[in-house]
Amino acid sequence: MPSRSRYALSRRRLLQSLGLGVAASPLLPLLNASAQTAPRPKRLLLLWTPDGAPALDYSTQVDWRPTGTQTAFTLQAMSASLEPFKAKIVIPGGLVLSAKGAGEQHAFGMAGLWTGTTLPGPSAGVSFDGGNGHLTGWGAAPSIDQIVAQASGPNSPYAKAPSDPSPETPYRSIALGVQCQGPNTLNRMTYTAANAPINPEVNPKAAFDRYFAGVTGGGTAPPVDPALARIRAEQKAVVDLLKGEMTKIRMTVGTADYQKIDAHLEGLLAIERLNNATQTPPPPVVGCVLPPASAGVATTANGANFPTQITQMMDIATSVFACDLTRVMSLQISYAFSNVVHTWLGHTKGHHTMCHDGVDRRAELSAIDTWYTQQVAYLLGKLDGVSEGTGTLLDNTLVVWGRENGNTAHNQENVPFLLAGKAGGALRTGRYLNFTSFTPHAKLLVSVAQLMGLPLTSVGDINPNSGPLSGL
Repeated sequence: MPSRSRYALSRRRLLQSLGLGVAASPLLPLLNASAQTAPRPKRLLLLWTPDGAPALDYSTQVDWRPTGTQTAFTLQAMSASLEPFKAKIVIPGGLVLSAKGAGEQHAFGMAGLWTGTTLPGPSAGVSFDGGNGHLTGWGAAPSIDQIVAQASGPNSPYAKAPSDPSPETPYRSIALGVQCQGPNTLNRMTYTAANAPINPEVNPKAAFDRYFAGVTGGGTAPPVDPALARIRAEQKAVVDLLKGEMTKIRMTVGTADYQKIDAHLEGLLAIERLNNATQTPPPPVVGCVLPPASAGVATTANGANFPTQITQMMDIATSVFACDLTRVMSLQISYAFSNVVHTWLGHTKGHHTMCHDGVDRRAELSAIDTWYTQQVAYLLGKLDGVSEGTGTLLDNTLVVWGRENGNTAHNQENVPFLLAGKAGGALRTGRYLNFTSFTPHAKLLVSVAQLMGLPLTSVGDINPNSGPLSGL
């Protein structure tokens, strides 16, 4: 075997020649580490709007699903406002709601939408009109947002447990709503546990005052992670030392090792340039910008202020996430049996009344669906407008939009659902997934849990151990 040049230097010998010795070995990874931006947290937002797809009767409905293939699909006219976000959404078609129990479809649909559980009948001291005179109790299990909020782990919105004395956010979860009416089975969609409904904050002014008290928005990038700042300082110290010593050593080695030392020097200089670049404050981004301090417009009998309050709550929801006040949120818009009169669309009857007045209202109901989709597009645009370094707030969020019915005639098959955002890279977007054979939506709930980093395979009692949606 050819003998090694007496000038050949191993990494260990190089360190020893520099006087750093073996004790400096733990610092070597710093020389290969890039100064990366701290990852932004993952978020979950559950969004609900009333009723399902426009229908003439139980079996005749307007098809809300896209046409085309999984990756080359065309949105229906009702969903045209989502066109700018096609690359950041997933549309799962063909799901049947995993919901049943007391009351009628609006009632057990609300109770099962985010829990996948059976709605119990009345119990001691708890009895509500669940529609058509059928009585119900409260929902029987925690909703998926609360399951996620109480979990923790490296791939979840929260790394720390709820009991940790140093919480990561001021609120573990937040519930917002718009004209949700009083507490009963029809008007509440999320639960912390059985018989424990969550009452959403429905006053925009109260929400602003409560959640943004003491919060200062600066319109700048999030502060540098202290751990990253320490790593960069250590990098600079090691680089400065090695630059000087390598310059001396290169004068005493052979040609081959001279080239290797030069390559090391160039690498060190590259690290130095990267370090210097990261010391320069990044250009301002939207970041934690407070929403307008809403005056909290009053609710009117026919919902005339409904659009304004929706905009206000969506602005608040965006800032809540951008300012990292919570990482799990729900937004309930109206209530089951919603009788908001959409006067701005030229309507004179309430939404639910038009669903069941014996007249073919598919045109009016399609206009309502189109309008709701426009509101969702507004929210997605707000989230996507918040820069978080290599992506946007929407990229780091999973928005799940659902309904308590498949169509306005109470069929709970082919329920409209939308997933938006990339869940911090966990969700592959830009797809339409057409599921068949009455795929239970409990699979969607399991998928939501898994996208949020939870190792669950079952949610609810209607389709237990369902596993996730295939291909999601």
